[in-house]
Amino acid sequence: MLWAAQLAMAREYGFRSWPALKAEVERRRSADLSSRPPLPGAVEPGLLGRPEQRWSFGGAAPVRTAAGALSPGLLVVGPGHTALDASLVPTAASAPPAPAAPRRRLLSLRQRAAAFVRRPEMKLPDFEDVTVSDDQGTTYALRLEGLAGYNPVQPGPEPVQVLFWLEPAPPRETAWIELSAQDGSATRLAPSPRAAVHIGDVTPVSAAEMELVELARSLIGLKLAGFSEGLVGNCATALARAAEIQESAELDAAGELPDQLAGLCASLAGERQVDDLPLVWSGMLGVANRADGPGHHLDVAAVLAPLCGVVVHVDSLVSGRRDWMLHLRATPRWFTYSEDRRRKWTPVSAYAEDDLGGGYVSGFGGGIEDAEHAEIALRFLPRLDPLARRLTLKFRGASEQVAVAFDVPAAADLAPSP
Repeated sequence: MLWAAQLAMAREYGFRSWPALKAEVERRRSADLSSRPPLPGAVEPGLLGRPEQRWSFGGAAPVRTAAGALSPGLLVVGPGHTALDASLVPTAASAPPAPAAPRRRLLSLRQRAAAFVRRPEMKLPDFEDVTVSDDQGTTYALRLEGLAGYNPVQPGPEPVQVLFWLEPAPPRETAWIELSAQDGSATRLAPSPRAAVHIGDVTPVSAAEMELVELARSLIGLKLAGFSEGLVGNCATALARAAEIQESAELDAAGELPDQLAGLCASLAGERQVDDLPLVWSGMLGVANRADGPGHHLDVAAVLAPLCGVVVHVDSLVSGRRDWMLHLRATPRWFTYSEDRRRKWTPVSAYAEDDLGGGYVSGFGGGIEDAEHAEIALRFLPRLDPLARRLTLKFRGASEQVAVAFDVPAAADLAPSP
């Protein structure tokens, strides 16, 4: 459990809570950034390029490939590379692999690993049967960059994440990008509309209140993601921390949160029906496993003020039937690492609300990171309410937050896939 690990880490470094540790990290990082000379060729914090240098394409339907049903998500174009996020429902194996022949002598671990990878059934799909082109007649190279959760021996029915690089970068005036397979099936991605965005000011928040709210959201996130195992133990740890906060008088005006957290735990454990939970909590639990989310793909192009020394660029949003993703960049990094680099955590958290009172919790959805910046995706649950017309993203540091609000189109206004 992330928050339990965060609390344990804070205690290990002599802090009584995770927000207290993050506040100290923010102080030290800010001091370090202000005194450190820029590295040769490095990207200065906050200078990840202008928002208009990035745009995206989305709205495609699944296409049948030799590896299975490929569903393109969002194609993000930016300086340096063009990335296509997709999901794949693998084609089931026609027959189980033949057992390996017995060997007369023992092999080393390295030899066994090499032999295992060389087995024919271990080959990853190459998607060479997929052709990518656009309305200008340009043909693109589609290169597989990552395949998460794929079992080449016995492909399962559950979708797996796929990341492609596309070369060259499509120009902004491109009207559509088409993926076609050898069996004749094809789908097109259309340019994403640019949302009108309002960015709020950085405002202070109560560290104790934020910690309790984050505890509740993490428990709800586990439930929504289907990870119910261990909820009882995680709830016990959360309630113990809530009791510590009450005793220390850190909570101030947010005195109802410990009782609400106890009610949430009772509801998650099935001990009793709780009717007085905050509406945003009960609302998220009430729409768990809904699969009626709208097919939005929007360019947000918002640059936020620093939080904990991290500058966040919110680039694009794409939503599906069961969840939605937010693509963003961060400098100097998204994760903070311990000195031995065995542990990492995010000094900035993200949450969302809509104009109907619905709430959404986020989790890491994959990405890449180098010495100067990170490009990541956050996965939000539950699915985006199809009746929502305005979405507010809230990014929080140790003791402050900033909100980004924008309108989303009505489901009836969504253009069908070309």
